[in-house]
Amino acid sequence: MTRPASPRGLVVLLLFLGLTLFLFAGEYDWMAWPLAAIAVGLTLVVRPAIGDRDTRWLDLSLLGYGCCVALQRIPLPPGLRLALSPALRAVDLQLRVDAPVIPGADTLHALSVNPEGTTLSLLVVLSVVLTFWCARAIFVRGGVRFAARAVAVMGLALAAFGIVQHTTAPHWFYGTIVPRQVTPFGPYLNHSDFAMWLVMALLLTGGYLMARLDSRQPGGRQRALSAGSFDSFDNRALWLTMAAAAMAAAVVVGLSRSGLVAAVAGFTTLWMLSSTRMGRRGRTWMLAGFGVVAVIALLFTNATAMAGRIEQTISGAGGRMAIWRATWPMARDFWLTGIGAGAFERGMIVYQPSPHETFFNHAHNDYLQMLTEGGVLLAIPAIAAAVAGIIVIRRRLKSDRSSIYWIRAGAVSGLVAAAVQSIWETGLRVPANTLLFAVLAAIALHNSQSSRGSPGAQGSV
Repeated sequence: MTRPASPRGLVVLLLFLGLTLFLFAGEYDWMAWPLAAIAVGLTLVVRPAIGDRDTRWLDLSLLGYGCCVALQRIPLPPGLRLALSPALRAVDLQLRVDAPVIPGADTLHALSVNPEGTTLSLLVVLSVVLTFWCARAIFVRGGVRFAARAVAVMGLALAAFGIVQHTTAPHWFYGTIVPRQVTPFGPYLNHSDFAMWLVMALLLTGGYLMARLDSRQPGGRQRALSAGSFDSFDNRALWLTMAAAAMAAAVVVGLSRSGLVAAVAGFTTLWMLSSTRMGRRGRTWMLAGFGVVAVIALLFTNATAMAGRIEQTISGAGGRMAIWRATWPMARDFWLTGIGAGAFERGMIVYQPSPHETFFNHAHNDYLQMLTEGGVLLAIPAIAAAVAGIIVIRRRLKSDRSSIYWIRAGAVSGLVAAAVQSIWETGLRVPANTLLFAVLAAIALHNSQSSRGSPGAQGSV
């Protein structure tokens, strides 16, 4: 038997996730400080173990990533600073009024061209890494099912909030009028960022629904969504289905093309992960369930608006390509140390070509933006963390014999969806999205005794 989850730690974790989500999705700069303070408080409550044998390389990579961001903020002598990043000289002359005319005559200054922005980014990194460590420690002792239910409740509330707000007051954001080109949805100022959170929550909810059906099979049989599964389709399963449908409907209403592609990628991943736990008939029922959710979501579709979005997609990437072309020279010039975490917008003042019909404040590609802001300095620990995480996740999926496998698979599918959407968006720069990503990673990676037990070890989910 596993020890019960720490109730205080689990409650604080979920309150932290919900608070960050509904308070402007954590996007405003002033929120970085309270987010870091809450994450530190959560860490003091949970006191997670770090650097265990099977997650040592992952934890070291995350620690290294945070240290590299901190390094960008440390004031360095001018000679060392320009040796590490020679392109800073030209940028300093255009952005800093105190930049000296003679090279090397500068005072101590950080590698980042926006030290204040890098400080805020460091606080967010600290919040996310501590949240991941705490969530992983909590889930080792239980609480995965409760957390999945809580995320489903948040997703349902977010979907309703976004749909109602967009339908009744499409240019109002918490009582404030926003510019015409901004499309707020609930607590988000961008429909694609809104879609990323919902898609991750939707896939986790789908995994939890399958876990519930699987755990209630006679004799603990691992055949979720088979013909006999509907005998155990109770009120909670119905509620989960409706919550998933509401989240899918909100994604469709948002008309985020990257969000829709991410949802397809996530559901495909979940379907592929079912191959080792379900027969052909069960997987057919699973696809039928996905189809029902999709049909309900399509009932909310604005056909004219959807046709316009499809036409924009067919006509080419357009704006995205222009942003990527403008970003690449900056990434190339700052290939080693980057322009500074959180400094993309300031650096683009120098690199965006004229005319400036719109200002490029982010790269619309999380990977390109990370490379631009951090260079090789941040890319190495980020890639190391991703590789280490994938190795541990594969090991956990292979060894899990309980119904929690499905919640774990739903979390993995949410991670894949976010990774796919990040090709066209920078949704993971939004704290609410990154914190949910961290919680999903903790669910996918956590190691508990019950997961290694018999198929029925978890009981009814």
